[in-house]
Amino acid sequence: MTSFTSTSVPRAADDPTKHVNFVQGMVLGVDDFNQEFAWLSERDRWLARDQLGYGTAWGLAVTSGLGTRGPEVRVSPGVALTPRGQLARVTPAQCASLNDWLLAKENRAGVEENVTGSQRLRLWVVLCYRECRTDPVPIPGEPCRSEEDSMAPSRVTDNFRLELRLSRPAQPEEDAVRDFVRWMRSHIEVAKDAPTSVSMEDFLKAIRDAVATGSPPTSPPSPNSPLDPMVDASPPGPFFILKEDMERYLRAALRLWVTELRALWRPNWLGESHGCTAPVTPEPPGPGDCVMLAELEVALVKSGVAGDWQVDDAADAIRILEEDRPYLLHLRMLQELLVSGVTGATGPEGPQGPQGIQGPQGIQGPEGQGGEAADVVRHPPELPEYFIVAAGILSAAPGNPPNDTYNRLRAFNLAEGHVGFTFDGYSLSPEKHQYIVKAMLVFNAEFAHLGPVTFGGLKQDHFLLNVFDPKAGGPVGVDALRQLRFVIEVSQYFLKKEG
Repeated sequence: MTSFTSTSVPRAADDPTKHVNFVQGMVLGVDDFNQEFAWLSERDRWLARDQLGYGTAWGLAVTSGLGTRGPEVRVSPGVALTPRGQLARVTPAQCASLNDWLLAKENRAGVEENVTGSQRLRLWVVLCYRECRTDPVPIPGEPCRSEEDSMAPSRVTDNFRLELRLSRPAQPEEDAVRDFVRWMRSHIEVAKDAPTSVSMEDFLKAIRDAVATGSPPTSPPSPNSPLDPMVDASPPGPFFILKEDMERYLRAALRLWVTELRALWRPNWLGESHGCTAPVTPEPPGPGDCVMLAELEVALVKSGVAGDWQVDDAADAIRILEEDRPYLLHLRMLQELLVSGVTGATGPEGPQGPQGIQGPQGIQGPEGQGGEAADVVRHPPELPEYFIVAAGILSAAPGNPPNDTYNRLRAFNLAEGHVGFTFDGYSLSPEKHQYIVKAMLVFNAEFAHLGPVTFGGLKQDHFLLNVFDPKAGGPVGVDALRQLRFVIEVSQYFLKKEG
């Protein structure tokens, strides 16, 4: 009897852009079933990676703790989409002993090379998709075979692989998406008038220039750092856009991302060939088809016996960093965020703006009916008190003695376009009482063109009056304000009747 081994020509990878065109009378074989599966599975991956992206979908929390073999890293059950569009499912929870990993022969050289001077080691927890062949069944064949040769797996089962790596996994599209949005947020501001608004052409050119400046090989990324594909121009923004044009500009920027920019950082898993003219050979599985779950910063010490690296016993020896971890929010969460209208907290009150230009005088109303003559101010007996609390003719310059004013009405402070006044007993208690301020300027031939005095509001210890210069088109300067005199009367009314 002759012993021999059969050989066969390796079969080319199935073209994921082709599916079986069954014609009556055709006999389907293994290649046809494999081809149909390749097409169907690639459609799912294609849709996932192009329309959804990649990252953790749920679970896969990375934690650390003390196990039976020392400090360990743990990953909870969960699901992620890989950059290629594969669904990777982890179950049950997994753990890895860091000391065992450090002692492994294949890791020793890399560990020695990457430990920093402060005896810290950066590691990355990475999830990959893989398959395993299961459910063996007997198959026909030649005689004189071993039991192993007479069985073959009948199923290909989804599986996963968790790795600890010494270098950051490449995730160019994830880094580019974050940097693009960050660049847009930091460079776009609302313009107040048309002359300051950037043109559409200059806006899109600035985005293209930022990409050209930040893309390798001009600026290769630092080792183990996120890709920085967009760099500020010189000088950097911001770019002012009118509020009514904002939607149109944002649509143009997103269109530029879809049609030009995304392809720069997106792996071409199907290659450059088209199935109708040349066979499509997809990219083989590789280290780029994995998802980062976390970065670890591990404090190490040398063991006293063999001198090997091991994890420090300190409580904070293992730091888990997840800022760069990609993840996907499901549509229901996005829907709820949109419907509920999540907004940030209200910011502080901004500074008071300049007084606007005085408008035209309104039409004079009809003369009212004359009332009974009286020599006192009266109010209905059922209402709270109302009376004058301060009055006088005085200068706007602070520090002048209020000798000729009622209740020591005096100038408090001075700023461009604003004069503050106060009096004895002034208090800001809007829940108890309010002040009514009547004011006008004493005629001054040098400043006869000034507009009327307007009320600027009640402050904690004074009230404000505004003075506008219509000729200059802005607030009156401090030097001019010092030369003005005001006629002021302040009344006070209470909101509730005492007693």
